[in-house]
Amino acid sequence: MGKQRGSILVYAILAIVILGMVSSIGYGIYNAGRKAERAEWEAREAKINAETALKIEAANQAVRAEEQAKAKKLVEISGTLQGKLKEKDHALTVALNAVRAGTVRLSIPVAACAQAGGDPESSAAAGPGGRDGGARAELSDEATRFLTGEASRADKIVEQLISCQAVVRADRAVK
Repeated sequence: MGKQRGSILVYAILAIVILGMVSSIGYGIYNAGRKAERAEWEAREAKINAETALKIEAANQAVRAEEQAKAKKLVEISGTLQGKLKEKDHALTVALNAVRAGTVRLSIPVAACAQAGGDPESSAAAGPGGRDGGARAELSDEATRFLTGEASRADKIVEQLISCQAVVRADRAVK
């Protein structure tokens, strides 16, 4: 029985060693599978991140191109506006110089006045005083300069509004 006990003990130790080896091999295989799965997952995530980065970069470039196109259009509109405003300033200067020189006079039509003591309906209207064919009254130089300045200011406002409309159209057109 002593020999049998020793043999059982050897088999038990052998079984424990084999069991340890099997579990060690199993653990190694498990870890290798886990590492492979982790590497596969990391590779898939890296690919997704790279594709996303490319899409983001493409979107950023598209936005930059759109911004540059809009900026170019705004510079173009601004240049046109500045040129037209200079034209309006020049036209105002020319008109005011003509008023000062007396070559331009503003006038307004006036109704004929009735003669003193007479019937307004039977009195004859004043004859044409100039080439317009009706009675006219000239405005003072001060009123002429004021109205000429206001007309120029209104022309500039029109040009600014046209430019504002061009900016809105340009903003809607560039996509």
